[in-house]
Amino acid sequence: MNTNLGQLFITGGWVMWPLLVFSVLSWAVILERIYTYFTLRPKLAEIATSLIQSLRSGDSTTARQICMAGKPQISDVFINALETKRPRELAERMTERSRVRLMGNLKRNLWILGTIGSASPFVGLLGTVVGIVRAFHDMAEKGAGGFSVVAGGISEALIATAAGLVVAIVALITYNIFVTTANQTINGVKLATEELLDLAYSNSLNS
Repeated sequence: MNTNLGQLFITGGWVMWPLLVFSVLSWAVILERIYTYFTLRPKLAEIATSLIQSLRSGDSTTARQICMAGKPQISDVFINALETKRPRELAERMTERSRVRLMGNLKRNLWILGTIGSASPFVGLLGTVVGIVRAFHDMAEKGAGGFSVVAGGISEALIATAAGLVVAIVALITYNIFVTTANQTINGVKLATEELLDLAYSNSLNS
């Protein structure tokens, strides 16, 4: 039996259209987040390492130059830890606010994946119910049973169920991966900024 994806899509009934929209949205978010993580995370780690090395050697000027040379969304996370002219408590609060903004950037649009992962099985289940109803309707209309009578409705039900599960599985797996990645990135940034604060204020006291 040769059945292509187009035929399966049509056989699955009208619920395949919202599932198609969910799938397109999921992959749009997935690809955008992959690009963000693969470009942002290495830059954060690179700048954090350079700043710590500069402050350990007592070179605060170079540290500021490194920080200011980065993109705003990256440099803003670290710059407040280098400004030792303000009280440390204020610097810590400003640094924490920068980390919160970075977390918002890292988790942007992940709610879409979470929502799709939760809703897709129910949309597929709706398609299952519609297919079963159609099967029984065909039986009642033709006044006879048998596989040939109910095959269309059963096919619609099974295809909708499978499609909903596939969309949900992809969305939930990537959602969990991205949330874990975002949390790990923020934890690394938190450790780096705390060390930067210690080094920066220690250097200011010794100067």
